[in-house]
Amino acid sequence: MFKKSSEEKKLLKSKLPLGTHYSFRIPWEARQVYFTHARKSRIWDVDGNEHLDLFGKFGANILGHNLPQYNEALIDALGQVSAANLGVIDRTAVELICDCVPCAEMVRFSLSGTEAVLNALRLARAYTGRNKFVRFEGHYHGNADNLMGGRAGPKANPAPEEFEGDFYGTGGKATDIAQHQSFLIPWNDIERLQHLVETKGHEIAAILMEPININGGGRHPAPGYLKAVRALCDRHGIVLIFDEVITGFRLGLGGAQDMLGVTPDLTTLGKAMSGGAVPVSAVAGRRKIMSLIESRKVSHGGTFNGYQLGLAAVIATLSYLRSNPQSLYGNMIDHMRLCQDHLRSEGQAYGIPLSITGEPACSVFSYAPTQADEAPDPKAQFFRANAVKLIGEAMAEKGVLLSNLNRLYGNVSLESEDVDLFRERTTQAFEKVAAFAARFKA
Repeated sequence: MFKKSSEEKKLLKSKLPLGTHYSFRIPWEARQVYFTHARKSRIWDVDGNEHLDLFGKFGANILGHNLPQYNEALIDALGQVSAANLGVIDRTAVELICDCVPCAEMVRFSLSGTEAVLNALRLARAYTGRNKFVRFEGHYHGNADNLMGGRAGPKANPAPEEFEGDFYGTGGKATDIAQHQSFLIPWNDIERLQHLVETKGHEIAAILMEPININGGGRHPAPGYLKAVRALCDRHGIVLIFDEVITGFRLGLGGAQDMLGVTPDLTTLGKAMSGGAVPVSAVAGRRKIMSLIESRKVSHGGTFNGYQLGLAAVIATLSYLRSNPQSLYGNMIDHMRLCQDHLRSEGQAYGIPLSITGEPACSVFSYAPTQADEAPDPKAQFFRANAVKLIGEAMAEKGVLLSNLNRLYGNVSLESEDVDLFRERTTQAFEKVAAFAARFKA
């Protein structure tokens, strides 16, 4: 079924570590599928297998594959100016973002979400004159030493603590850089955050978070939590940064901040903003902070910042989404809800109860233990430890691509036939998992 992909992996691994371009787990990494072409929500591999793409390049592919308007815009851009520092389309890209995103009064572009977050932190430090920032367990902000991994330290001094088996841990990190630059605490605990700010606020330049914690399992903020954080930042002169690299333009044109009704001082954007074919990220926010770049108090550089092909992709993506947002986003949400319903019902039918969290456009499923799981039943204990991994891998084998082990990203090109295919292949995946688990006996 995946013979040619296996051969491709063997050839590629000798020159490309792991035979892939990133180190985080995805359900199909064991076989490394190599793709040749795609259309809308379907993608075909080198062996000719058809897949339903709910991976979407880690959520960047909001439009679906090969949208004609998007492709034409990129081809036109290449035919006009392929490499220039500034162009006549720059203002359009900036104005589109400022029109959509509540906090965006000014914008600066870069390439990766990591860059955008680092630039936002630099702005916050310069604006406040303070050095440290607060981040939260389960939130991911990029591939930089001061942003990755760790768990909350003691309440008195919650510096990040390294631990064995950390999903976001890595060798080669600069010694103690995260500990010196940041505090790490549990999310959704306003009392814990308030205590930290009241005791260490004079050191804190920024509070950085995902407004909806997709990376930590699709968790929503507790009622009133974000408003309380906003008020805390205002009282103590701290810059509030929302990392909307995932949620920006995916949950709607205004992202999570618009949906939740809380406006940060700065936000980071990426992924869906440029449609998935070319990389563009941005930091956007209040003029009083962003103007530190204009006054040259804060430096911001990069060869490909604001490159013309990338800005053309931003314009094409946002213009298309703005053309009929209610229909486009509504279509994606409706189809993804049907997929979620089937996933949940299949889990129930096969005795694998699932919880589905997040939003329809970017949802996360996890095993939902019941009271019966408290009994010493080997099958229940097995599912508690392995359900998500087994389901994700079985779905990938049957041709449903997911992000990470248990994350589903929809796109605005989804059709009813895609839901039918999802149902068919998800059922096949659960049949395989249930057959495997049936071998476990007390």
